[in-house]
Amino acid sequence: MSSQLPSNWITQHCPAPTPGSNRALDLACGTGRHSFWLAAQGWDVTAIDRDLSRTDTDIGSTITWQEADLEAGHWPLGNQQFDLIVVVNYLHRPLFDDLRNATRSGGTLIYQTFMAGNEIYGRPRSPDFLLRENELNALFADWQITAYQQGPVMDPETGKPASVRQAIVAHKP
Repeated sequence: MSSQLPSNWITQHCPAPTPGSNRALDLACGTGRHSFWLAAQGWDVTAIDRDLSRTDTDIGSTITWQEADLEAGHWPLGNQQFDLIVVVNYLHRPLFDDLRNATRSGGTLIYQTFMAGNEIYGRPRSPDFLLRENELNALFADWQITAYQQGPVMDPETGKPASVRQAIVAHKP
């Protein structure tokens, strides 16, 4: 189990699973902090990352772990669809069409990652890994956006900006 807490954006905006609508994808799951949390909420989770060696994949019977390079040029999940897709601290723009297609009609995408301006606080610094201003809002403008934010994120201990992020909760029509 991951020792990191899930993102507040995820815990605040995650819908509850319902019978027949309980398939979740944790894309670029890392050590699985969101995968474990989603499973504890009743989601049937598929967790995918290029390296699961630091992830305790023996825990979480409702989690299907999949190791795959998401940047290899093909979508490793075929035509699977999910009721919920969660992406945190990861950006590979060529996957946006795959994420749109993998979200079931009526499903939810919750996305949170770094944006331009973060380079003054640390990594990532490359524009390839930083969202442009209002990028998520524009990409999902044809979906129902129920929450959106962008800008500096404060460090709770110091009260000073620690990163610059963008986040969205969007429901596929």
